[in-house]
Formats: sequence, structure tokens, C-alpha cells
Amino acid sequence: MRKKLCLTVMSITALAGLAACSDEGQPGGGKGSLSSGSESSYERSVRVMFAESANQKVKPVTPISEEIFKRTKIRLVYEAIPASNYNEKKKTLLAMRNLPDIIQIDKQDMNDFASTGVLLPLTSYMNSGLTPNFSALWNKYPEMKSLTLDGELYGFPAVARNEAKNGFGPVIRVDLLQKHGLQVPATFDELLTTLSALKQLYPDSVPWTMRKGTSQLLATSAYMLGSGYSIGNGLYFDQDLDGGRYVYGPATAQFKKVLAYFHRAFELGVLDPDYAVSTQQQWTEKLISGRSFFFLDNSGFGLNFTRSLHRTSPGAAFQLIKVPEYAPGKARALYYPTTISGKIFAISSRTKDPASVVKLLDWMYGEEASNLMNFGLEGIHYTKNEKGEPAYSASYVESFKDASPTPYYALYSDLGCCQLGFTPLYSNTMSQFQIEKLTGNWDELNETYWQLVSRDPAYREPILDPPLTRQEAQRVKEVNRRLNDWLEQEFDKFIMGVKPIEEYDGIISQALELGAAELEQIYNNAYKRFHKNG
Repeated sequence: MRKKLCLTVMSITALAGLAACSDEGQPGGGKGSLSSGSESSYERSVRVMFAESANQKVKPVTPISEEIFKRTKIRLVYEAIPASNYNEKKKTLLAMRNLPDIIQIDKQDMNDFASTGVLLPLTSYMNSGLTPNFSALWNKYPEMKSLTLDGELYGFPAVARNEAKNGFGPVIRVDLLQKHGLQVPATFDELLTTLSALKQLYPDSVPWTMRKGTSQLLATSAYMLGSGYSIGNGLYFDQDLDGGRYVYGPATAQFKKVLAYFHRAFELGVLDPDYAVSTQQQWTEKLISGRSFFFLDNSGFGLNFTRSLHRTSPGAAFQLIKVPEYAPGKARALYYPTTISGKIFAISSRTKDPASVVKLLDWMYGEEASNLMNFGLEGIHYTKNEKGEPAYSASYVESFKDASPTPYYALYSDLGCCQLGFTPLYSNTMSQFQIEKLTGNWDELNETYWQLVSRDPAYREPILDPPLTRQEAQRVKEVNRRLNDWLEQEFDKFIMGVKPIEEYDGIISQALELGAAELEQIYNNAYKRFHKNG
């Protein structure tokens, strides 16, 4: 069910009042002013649609929204769509060309829909000097150019501030391993042996559980198992092949091994029998109730699950382990992006006075606006330390010490801030660490976790996909449409044993005939072209 919230979040003051903030690129006054030249107040509504996390509910009024309203006069109407069905809603609106003024998309959406004219091109606004704050980041991070299509930019990417390294990782109940004298698994085969032993000790358990279905299972684990898979596009960049190249994972023999591995897990009773339909809520409940002992996903969730378990089992502990080997001497995983998150805020090509919306978004990339939108009001919610960096106020944070689902998510919801909100230049781990320490939730488990994830040599930096031409993007869209729905139905048949794994060779051949090899060629050519020109 869609939740529409009207929030007085941003507004633009009179032209004269904004001139004093020109060093921050304040959205009004001067060249490209949001107002039409009059010094009277400029006011309008701007609709913004983005995904709402179950962990961080969007509030209609927040301290940040009220403070920004005092400085400005654009009224944002937030259309917060539950993340569980956001993609479906987003793609429907893009296809119908019926967008709000601002919509959260990703690069695949841009490739698929920009050629229809539904999204506002931004390069001309950048070239005219209308985006001083964003242009500074554009020049600082040249990899942003990979987000273009045919040389044009169609959205403002969300950019992280001081993000710590993190990623998908294997997390297990280390207290149960110690209790029963089980070794920490060093290989994926040993992982199944360990989880099988726990299944025998706890017959009613579901040792390995997951969320969001089959595609999420494969996206989180296939790369660690020696192959790779991306939701909505089976391609992935394999750094171990020929100095690095794109591979259509499901059309390879190595992916067949991934499916065979999960079939073994399914047959052993280790893999959640409901893996294909399991929701985030069901996944969470199994892990915090003690019914499940392992997951391979955003490994940071293990810290939250441990705290929930401590309410009934004080000695329980989920902890990240080193990435297991998928073959002798071979282990690999990918960090999350630490700068360019993949989230993009695009502007509808039909929006009224697009220059004002461009300037609004550009203002949000300035230091003053970013501090406000991540830390609240200076002197109330945060102060600046000796380095001039924002630091949350202990008195404010204290009120969230016992809040659910976690102190930091509760604070984010109260302020209306940070990564999961409408925040183009966002804080994530930078904020989380401060809040965890101020509430007394930062302990040895946290120290160990963040050391493990940053020091495991199996982790590598991710590669941003190269920019495509319009013709390439259209062809990729056509081929993906043929492949995706068909393959997603086939995966479960092999995992559940409906089809013998030997028949997957036929799936590989058919996928290659339907265009998997062509997708590889398109992306590898684009990658070479981009890096040659860059």
C-alpha cells in the first residue's frame, strides 16, 4: 500500500535573502535563480518518490524538515513506497511516463527508460554553472561519468560521506559453534557440514535462512561461490578472468555448480525450505528467535540480531567469519560501494520550472545542507568537534538508547535523515558509529566485526558498470526482457530438485542463444571504450 506523506521539507526564500549564502550554492538568487526575478517569495510543491525501509519509517514532520522550511519555501510531498514493492511501482510509473517531480532510480532504470524522454537531462544545467556543489563532486570523483548514457547524465547520484567498508558476508552463531565444539568453517563445503551438524542437534531449526527470495540468495552468494549474478541483469564483472571482464553468470558451468551447491543444502535440510518466498520480516524473526543460525547477506545485520537475542539468550552471538573458500585456496567477496551508492535521484522531464529543482538538489550537496540533512540542527542535535566535523549531541542521542529496531534507525526516523531518506549527500556508517558509541551499544563485538570486514583479504572493491550508448542500452533491455523471467523460474527447479542438475547444460546453451553472449560482448566493449577514453 502506498503511503503518501506531505512534508514541509524544503523551500526557497526570497531572492534577496538567499544572496548571503551564495558560497554554499543556496537554491535561489543569482544566476539561474529559482524565482522568476521578483523579490517576492517563491513557493511551489515538489513531489518526491523513494523507497521506504521497514527499519526507518518516514515521518510527516521532523526537526530537519521544519528547520529547512525556515530557510526556504519549496514544499516537498514525499511519496514513500515500501521497499518490498518499490521496484514494481517505480518501473510502472517510468513505463507510463507518469512521474513525480523527483524519483529514486538506479542505473539500470536510466539505461532502460532515459531514451523515452521521461527523465530530465542534466548536462546543460551543469555546463551553465547551475550546479556548483554537485559539479565539485563530479570533478572529484571521475568514476561518476560511468553513470551517463550516451554522454548525458539523467540523475543525481547519492554520494556517501566517510563510509566504512562493509558488504555481503557469512554470519554465524559463533556461540553455538563453541558450545558444541564445532570448527569455524573455512570452506563452503565445511559450511554445509557445520550447518548439518547444527540441524541434527536442533531438529526443528532452519539453519540457513535468507530474505527477498531466490534472486537475493543468488545475488548475495553466487560471487563467493565462484560465479556471479546481478538482480535484473545476470551480468557481473569477474576480476579473475583475463584481467577482468563481464560474464553472464547463469550461462556458465560455474553457475551450475552454484545451483548444485544450493540443491545439496536444500536436500540436507540446511537451506530454508521457504527460501524462494521468505520476506525480510520472516528472515529476521527466524534469526532473532534462535531458529536460524546462519545468513549470507548484509553482514552488519548480525550486530542487531545479537542484541535482539540477548533479551532472551544473553550469551548468544552472531559474528562475521572469513569468507569461505569456494575452491582450494580461492575465496572472494565484494565490498559495497563506499562513495557512489547506486541510488540516483532523477527529475521528471515534465516537472514545472526544472531549473529550480536542479538547484534544489544541488544545494543538498553543499556542506551546510548535508550537515543539516544528516545531523539535524547545530547546537541542538549536533555540534562540531575540534576538526570541524559534525558530532551528534549526547543528550539527544541518549533518548534513543533502547529504541527499536535499533537506536540509530530510530534516530534517523526521528530526524528524517541519512542514507535511507531523501539525502543526496548522505551519512551512513559515520552516523551509526557515533550513535552506537553514545548509547553504549559499541562493544567488543562491534570492534571485532569491523576489523574482520576490513581485513579479510577475500574482499575486493566493486567495479562500476561502464556507460552505454542509447543503442546498446536498448539492446540490453530487449535481451534482458527475454532472459530474466524465464531464468528466474528455472533456478528454483534445480535448487529444489524438480529437475536434475545435469539438465542445466541445456539452460546454458539456450541462454547463450537468447542473447547472453551478446550481453557480455556489449558490456565488455563498453568497458574497454570507457577506460580507453578515461
